[in-house]
Amino acid sequence: MKISHIKIKGFRNLQPLELKIDKEKSVFAFVGANGHGKTNLLEAIYLCALSKSFRTRTNMDLIGFEEDFCALECSVDREDAKIVEVIVIREPAQKVLKINGVKKSASDFIGVLKAVFFSPDDLSEMAFAPRLRRRYLDVLLSQLNHEYLDKLMRYQEAIKNRNALLKKIREKTANKDELDFWDNQIVDFGLYITQKRADLIVQLQTLLKDLYKSISQTEDVLEIHYQSNIGDIEDEQDLLLKITENIDRDIAGGSTQLGPHRDDLQFLINGHDMVYFASRGEWRSLVLALKFAEIKLIEDKTGERPVLLLDDVFSELDEVRQKYLFKAILGTQTFITTTHKEFLDGLKVEKQVYEVKDGEIK
Repeated sequence: MKISHIKIKGFRNLQPLELKIDKEKSVFAFVGANGHGKTNLLEAIYLCALSKSFRTRTNMDLIGFEEDFCALECSVDREDAKIVEVIVIREPAQKVLKINGVKKSASDFIGVLKAVFFSPDDLSEMAFAPRLRRRYLDVLLSQLNHEYLDKLMRYQEAIKNRNALLKKIREKTANKDELDFWDNQIVDFGLYITQKRADLIVQLQTLLKDLYKSISQTEDVLEIHYQSNIGDIEDEQDLLLKITENIDRDIAGGSTQLGPHRDDLQFLINGHDMVYFASRGEWRSLVLALKFAEIKLIEDKTGERPVLLLDDVFSELDEVRQKYLFKAILGTQTFITTTHKEFLDGLKVEKQVYEVKDGEIK
């Protein structure tokens, strides 16, 4: 899978842009000082892959200050060529997703262009934010399995509606029996999500163990564990009973306490929890391992190698890890941002280098 053409208009600070991507080259580097728009280019590609930004949940943030809308387009070369588009309109506020000019839902849109994104922020996100550790699993599974994406979106909507109802019950403007509909949806979708995540962890375990040793150049043993907050559940009735027993607590807090939206990942090195004992170098090795495991699984499961997006990663990687990165991206269409062109000298592949200044790419 490769991108052959990129078109951007009205997006953040970027000037209107059309890039024809040379198929003979595998690395495309965008060089410039911070704040000039390099990351915006990667964000645009990510949106065309995942329909959402890795920076904001607010769609209006994507539109340039003096623009009424933004439009992003990527042409994707695969067995069946596709053009994916994301359009965000200020008034009336809306986001439109299209494939070959036809409007699509997010569940149909995601996965046409597959992408893996890596930035220095991933280090702190993996170390300190359970929500972002869950997001790693969800992004990967959503690109592999449309059913998972559909049930995840329906689960998130059910949680949102149940939480709103819990607050009304607490304020005595609604009754407990109104929870039955949402409880059943949470059980149905929640068990599916939990099982698929657990299955993915099994697949990741062997990959990560070998990748971590290679990247860190140690014999340290990395383990990944999925921590489900619903515990050992045998079936839907068992989970429904657990949720029902927890209703008073949910009402008091105005939020749903049980379910995969509160699950977490645990990473261990030689049996020790990385959150408490890992050095920054060990976290760097872990995140690199996670990203290349993601690429490997997507390729194995779909037959398509995803596009790799690297945002200013050289500042966080020492020479050993940079060399591993350069070796690992061979054969992968890669879009890189960096503040210094010299960082690219060790990358011995055909590459196209662009200068980014004040939102203009040339």
